[in-house]
Amino acid sequence: MDTLFISDLHLSPDRPDKLALFHAFLNGPARSARALYILGDLFEEFWVGNDDRTPPNAEILAALRAFTAGGVPLYILRGNRELLLDRRFEELTGAIVLPDGAVVEIDGTRVLIMHGDRLCTRDRGYQLFRAFAECSLNQRVFALL
Repeated sequence: MDTLFISDLHLSPDRPDKLALFHAFLNGPARSARALYILGDLFEEFWVGNDDRTPPNAEILAALRAFTAGGVPLYILRGNRELLLDRRFEELTGAIVLPDGAVVEIDGTRVLIMHGDRLCTRDRGYQLFRAFAECSLNQRVFALL
């Protein structure tokens, strides 16, 4: 099968139907993919860290871990709801966190992939927030809380 891309699922406990579809996708069509890319906003609520076990976060992490254990490479970009995804997320899920604006090669063609919120350049408030949230020092301080 081909490489698959999904984005903006905004998974939450308020939409159990969407969570069920996500699980069906991971356990069905995605299993035969060459690779799966999640281009951000997997979660509805803001990702506040790897120790956040607010439902359905633990369920989603377990599903991603089970998926990658099946051998399909999984890549994820930070969306505007997951600015704090880090290397620990990779350990928990088996996914590879890519930088926004990553260039990947698919079937011999170089492809630029991004979530897109970085292109909202007129939203200065958001861009300031994003720069603050992406600062490694701020992320380390936040992780200590």
